[in-house]
Amino acid sequence: MSTTTVASLLEQRLRALGVGRIYGLPLGELPHVPIADPDLAVLLADVDGRLGHHDGSGRLGAAMLSGPILHLSSEPGGRAPLQTIGSAEELLDALVDPPGMILPGTSALHLDLDLSAEVDEQLASSVAPDRQPVVTLDPAMADLDIVAVVGPGVVRAGALDGLEAFSRRGGIGVVNTWGAKGVERWDSPFHFGTAGLQRRDFELAGIAAADVVIASGLDPAESRPDQLGSYVVQEVPPRQLGALCHRWTASRTPPTRPPLYSALSEVVVPLYETESVPLTAPRAALHLSGALPERGIAVADPGPAGFWIARAFPTSFPGSVCVPAARAEGFAAAAALVCALEGRPYVAVTDQRADGALDPTTAAIVELAESHGQPVSLQLWGSEGRLEDVSGHVELLQRRIGGDGGHLDLVPVAVGDTDAIESVAGPIVAW
Repeated sequence: MSTTTVASLLEQRLRALGVGRIYGLPLGELPHVPIADPDLAVLLADVDGRLGHHDGSGRLGAAMLSGPILHLSSEPGGRAPLQTIGSAEELLDALVDPPGMILPGTSALHLDLDLSAEVDEQLASSVAPDRQPVVTLDPAMADLDIVAVVGPGVVRAGALDGLEAFSRRGGIGVVNTWGAKGVERWDSPFHFGTAGLQRRDFELAGIAAADVVIASGLDPAESRPDQLGSYVVQEVPPRQLGALCHRWTASRTPPTRPPLYSALSEVVVPLYETESVPLTAPRAALHLSGALPERGIAVADPGPAGFWIARAFPTSFPGSVCVPAARAEGFAAAAALVCALEGRPYVAVTDQRADGALDPTTAAIVELAESHGQPVSLQLWGSEGRLEDVSGHVELLQRRIGGDGGHLDLVPVAVGDTDAIESVAGPIVAW
């Protein structure tokens, strides 16, 4: 019988869950980012998991804390009850389909066992992943008004091909929450808009008028159940989307886009084209999108700047933008550090504060990044900063993306100009 250690077995399983590095204390041969402050280690693990791979597919971030406690997460600011693990078998069972791989989530394991103990390397879990029956739509439903509402779980599950097959075969428009931006290109006729940011989003998306709503991969923090609960809703696991219309015989074109797309476009498109300084927020978001190279990502803290990036960032592919569903101080700086560690191009944005200082967590992450030889750059959007014209922002982005880190750039952006957008879609309700 060949043997291995519990630590090696754990490391093997974590790698299978996409864990590429461990924050805080070391674990086995995983690349280690030493961090003395457990709160910062947890934040970085949260952010690492939420960013996922460069194509948006899901993974978990991991922090090892004294105890020892293993924190696994893809939910910035996520909390979970501590689960005590007393044997290798319990450890493997706990790592079967853990929270956070598809929908953002968190788990915390108290490793109350000897990690150096030897175990059979063929040891397997006694728990099987949940299996759900496959749902299909009867071809007789082809004449119904069907709308799909999808969230980040569709991206994290790598279910985009299935979503495309479903929407094209059924002629079904796709409404995405902001955590799933890019599931359809911004100019695709199947893209029906981004919802969840403002009070009237789902109303403008035509959800109330639909005969059936197909919901998949929704994060409750982005789309509350009551926003869809009064309609005929069929929840479908992301990986089953491709089976929904497989018995339908012909592909269909989508219906006319709803006001969520058209009415908001009437507000946002002129702001894309405005060349004034301070920049309009949509124009600044457009610059981010145009400047990012392949594998690049724009990240932003929740708040005024984050709202506009979630609302107006034109997405051509998933995984190119991330604004978390819950406030987590320091997210943008932590995301910049994670990207720097893995050599991924990024633009990180946060809001200027009235006192002119960084919030304490962001400042701590910036200092931590410096100490690890991975200085990060941040854009601070607000009333302060100097640009001669709009092209100055583009030139700034070109210098920063792929260049040396360690820059805090004040960029004059009118993030508070929300009257026009709120007159169409109602008050901002995100965060």
